[in-house]
Amino acid sequence: MLRMLLALLALVIMVPVGAAAQAASGSNVTPAPRRPSDLWFDPTQLPSFTGTVERYLSNPRGEVDALLFREGPQVVFPPDVAEAVRQVAPAGRPIIVWGIRARTAPVITMLAFAPNGDATPVVVDRFYWRLAGRQPVEQAVRLAVAGTVKQPYYSPQGEVAGAILEDGTVVLLPQGAAEGFRDLLKPGAKLAAEGLGQASETGRALLAERLGETAEALRPVPATPAGPAAAPPAAPGPQR
Repeated sequence: MLRMLLALLALVIMVPVGAAAQAASGSNVTPAPRRPSDLWFDPTQLPSFTGTVERYLSNPRGEVDALLFREGPQVVFPPDVAEAVRQVAPAGRPIIVWGIRARTAPVITMLAFAPNGDATPVVVDRFYWRLAGRQPVEQAVRLAVAGTVKQPYYSPQGEVAGAILEDGTVVLLPQGAAEGFRDLLKPGAKLAAEGLGQASETGRALLAERLGETAEALRPVPATPAGPAAAPPAAPGPQR
């Protein structure tokens, strides 16, 4: 009981995400009311991971929901805290992350973060486990990408779910489809892909419908079974 009370007290004194973003930007705007956390424990009791942000990663919806440490690991977080994380630690700056590391892959689910050990950690108010929310939206456009694989793109549970190219482009595969393309998703492999996604100043990401070593050798990727998370109908005209 005492441990639970201490954990709740720690959550109460944590800085809300909105306030951290304002502090990082130097704004004098009055912080928005604190949003209650869904977590029942103090995330800073979890292991901490310190690294330098190499880049932020987009999903096929055009949202930023991950970062890549220069040291290698991927860190995933809900899209609604992306701006706060980016203000605390722009690309090229260090960040401390408290969270859960997958057992089989270098991917960390963020539950709190801070720019350094002297700053008050900011609590992320929920787990961000699933890939279903990263599917393209109706406004998605058809993209065609090609490049060299920097590293596999992992699900929060550590499963290979696609690839990150050297330029930061994310190529996501439908759930369960990566096994048939593992040779193309290894670091150093040449990869070309077509599918629906988004391209913006935050980066490019798509859900692959065709995949291959080159644009001339693309083959179909098995689609996700029909359901709420299935990709929308194809949009005309690939963008390169």
